[in-house]
Amino acid sequence: MSYSLARKNLIAIAIALVISVCLAFYGVQNGFSYREMILAISASIGLVVVFGGEFGIAFGFVLWVLTLALGYRTIEITKSLAIHPSELLLWLLLVSAFAQRHLFENSRLDSPWWLMIFVPFWALGWWPLVLGDGQWDKMLNEFRDFVLLIPLLIVAALVLNKQKYWKPLLVAFFVCSTWIAFMGVLEYWFPSVTDYFPAFIHSAKPDVAADGFIRAQFSFWGGSHATFICVMAVPFSFVMTSWWPQWYGRAMILAASALQLLAIYIGGYRSLWVIVVIQAACACLVRLQRHSVAVAVLCLVVGIGGYQFIPNTSERAMTAIAAMRWQPVDHSALDRQERATSAFEQAVANPVGSGWATAGWVHSDFLQVAVNLGILPALIFIAGYLVTLQRLFVKTRSSINIPVQGDLALGLLLAFLAAGEHLAVQGVEVLPQLVLPVWFVWALVEVWLRQRSAAPDFAYAYAPTNFHPVTNLQ
Repeated sequence: MSYSLARKNLIAIAIALVISVCLAFYGVQNGFSYREMILAISASIGLVVVFGGEFGIAFGFVLWVLTLALGYRTIEITKSLAIHPSELLLWLLLVSAFAQRHLFENSRLDSPWWLMIFVPFWALGWWPLVLGDGQWDKMLNEFRDFVLLIPLLIVAALVLNKQKYWKPLLVAFFVCSTWIAFMGVLEYWFPSVTDYFPAFIHSAKPDVAADGFIRAQFSFWGGSHATFICVMAVPFSFVMTSWWPQWYGRAMILAASALQLLAIYIGGYRSLWVIVVIQAACACLVRLQRHSVAVAVLCLVVGIGGYQFIPNTSERAMTAIAAMRWQPVDHSALDRQERATSAFEQAVANPVGSGWATAGWVHSDFLQVAVNLGILPALIFIAGYLVTLQRLFVKTRSSINIPVQGDLALGLLLAFLAAGEHLAVQGVEVLPQLVLPVWFVWALVEVWLRQRSAAPDFAYAYAPTNFHPVTNLQ
């Protein structure tokens, strides 16, 4: 580390400490509201990012991952437009990165082909506002949720240019998901926790669905959508067990994974149950010898536990099967079917798109893009995901026998499958707290694919069976 960089880091830490002491004194004298606390923490993080140089940007990106646990806590601009703290931090990271010109010297910032073709349609989606027939805040809400992918791709590429930052980023994502799961499970079985944290938890009492299934509220995060993060974070437990091979480390990771799977279970999203089954099957097929038994046992334990202690689990599973057969029997599935059908008909009737925010919440981003921007950009978006998935699958198969890299590849593949499920049947582009975790996983996949494409290929056919190339991820 150079003298100037070390000096900047010390200045940033000193300023953060001074601000922390001042805020602590203010809190003792006047008390803290939740809003003031968030603003104070954000200001401290911002100072570290701005004055911390390369370390500050990497540190800030790790903290950015943790901000995904804030959920629905946003800054309301208008009734239809709210700013999430994580997007403010993301833009600050991007601006600070451009101030550090040396970060771009050895970094690859190639844009995905589909994104370069897709971006011009974002501008065309504003045409209703030009004609005076659109609401700017609703349109900006959806537009910026797509734009956020660009700074995320840039910051991820710059930070992960150094392999050592993969570990803290993925650990932060896993810890964030574990915290979300812990709070959801705690609220579910102990609703009285609301009395102890009234400023953070408003309605912890579980909700009874039409089929009798008792769903968790995840009030601390803001809704059962919190489990969207869990289903993308659990797969990284594979690579974490490689980083911490000791029995106690693996025991903690296994317990955290079980907690997250339980959170997905009580969250009640049937499509997430399906994707977990697909992830387990994929993990067993790709990594059969090492992880199949552990994955099967873990899913079995969570499944049996849920069946025993949560009423009407089988009824909810049957309604999921009916929905997948396009024969929904409950109101939620019927509503989703009607929205999808209406969106498809609207897209066919107006194939060039109706403009941002005209589709409402279709619960499918691919269909929503077809309605808002047109059929062609929707096909580009779908092709972008499928081609990326195909590339990821091929690279995973070629990397699966490389220590750590193989587990990282498997985790990215399973997480990307979950991200595709969110885009296809949930619809996440309507809110930043929903779309940012998906974009984060996609950015990780893009960076990893570039790094693996640049890495030399090893001819294992001519190497001993116990030979593996050295990896730099530990």
